[in-house]
Amino acid sequence: MYNSFLAISHPSLLNRIGLSILFILSSFLLSAQSDEVIINDILFIGNKKTNPRVIQYEMDIEVGDTISLDDLNAMIALEEKRILNTRLFTFVKINIKNWNQDSGYLDLEVNLQENWYIYPAPIFELADRSFNVWWKEQKRSFKRVNYGARIDHLNLTGNKDRLKLKLQFGYIRKYELKYSFPYLKNGWGLSTNVLYTEQREIGYITEGNKTLFESLEDERIMLTRFRASASLSKRTGLRLFQSFRFAYHQNGVDQYVVDNLNPEYFLNRSTGLRFLQLEYDADYDKRVYTLYPEGGYRLRGNIKKDGFGFEGNYNNLSITGSIEKYWKPWNAFILESRLRAKTNILRDRISFANNTGLGYGGNIITGYELYVMDGTDWILHKNAIKIPIIDVTTNWDSMKMRQYKKVSFKAWLRWNMDYGYVKERDYIQGNPLNNQWLLGFGPAIDMLLYNSFSLQLEYSFNEIGDRGLFVKSRLNF
Repeated sequence: MYNSFLAISHPSLLNRIGLSILFILSSFLLSAQSDEVIINDILFIGNKKTNPRVIQYEMDIEVGDTISLDDLNAMIALEEKRILNTRLFTFVKINIKNWNQDSGYLDLEVNLQENWYIYPAPIFELADRSFNVWWKEQKRSFKRVNYGARIDHLNLTGNKDRLKLKLQFGYIRKYELKYSFPYLKNGWGLSTNVLYTEQREIGYITEGNKTLFESLEDERIMLTRFRASASLSKRTGLRLFQSFRFAYHQNGVDQYVVDNLNPEYFLNRSTGLRFLQLEYDADYDKRVYTLYPEGGYRLRGNIKKDGFGFEGNYNNLSITGSIEKYWKPWNAFILESRLRAKTNILRDRISFANNTGLGYGGNIITGYELYVMDGTDWILHKNAIKIPIIDVTTNWDSMKMRQYKKVSFKAWLRWNMDYGYVKERDYIQGNPLNNQWLLGFGPAIDMLLYNSFSLQLEYSFNEIGDRGLFVKSRLNF
């Protein structure tokens, strides 16, 4: 009787248990399925010139990727910034389309507003290192102005290939032709550059950590430079960039320079300097929004060999490295720290013309914009706290150029705290800022228009008692 009861009742009980387990598993699977989506297609809207593969190459999301719903919005926002980093677009917005919640498939629609790619423009620029040097040190002299014409095409064939042609006159006469094609195949790229300059005034020595200049009444050419180079680049994934560059340099000065101004301009009273150069550069960039980083980090390294014995009279081997780190602990703050250093491995004496340290290009200590610290070895640590104050995007309907109909404007308050050190063995007489630690600090405001045009206003202080307002601007392409 007992066995009969089991034979009749047990199957019914098992069926109920089985159905319950099946229901639970189904619910779990449906729940798990609803927590993820699959990218079915990526559509690009508005890229009339740019090849879609160029945009896709900049994106981390690909067709077929499975993404958690919790991460989807953050990933889309990051992709928008990655595309803006190309400088090819003034506006990017990614929308979700055709979301099938049963299957989990969806499409991404990338809406783009292309930048203005062709920049034929007259040249009217200052020849000095910065606006402030021209304004304060050179007494706003219009003799130190360059003029002419240039054309830049940022996207010649739609593959982010750039053509640059410059015809410049005035303080520095310059002729330059440059072309780069970053997307050949499998991440390889190629670029070439030819440059010739000549000028009638020369910065022949540094005294008081300021460059002294000389020109003659007969307006003879005091300095000429010629450079021809070719570069082969390799991009691995989204973040690693490597390049190999080979260049030939030929520079010359008038005999008057070595006879009367500085016999060590090229060393040993030489009026010419020729050398071959081989350079390797590695860049691992994991910053968030590279136009104005909000997070992440960047590592860079450079090895440069100047002179190979069989050509020229210059022999040097240098290494430069940098690390940048950005934090955004709260929405109201961005923290930035950048450390950069350079050293010469070969300890041969360097000519004055090749002995640049801090004060040139972007290697400037806040508050020391009017000074240069020449040297073979240096370190620079730049730190900042930034507070976003404006982030506006609006339509400008009356604008005739479609590239600028959608206006974006961003602004940040910034506090700088920089320090640096330059080691110099030879050219130290009369330059008290060499071979000592220097500190500079002060407030600033940064502005970014159309994700392309930036303007910085800085009021800086240094430890030798200087203070002043410094203006910096840049076109980000």
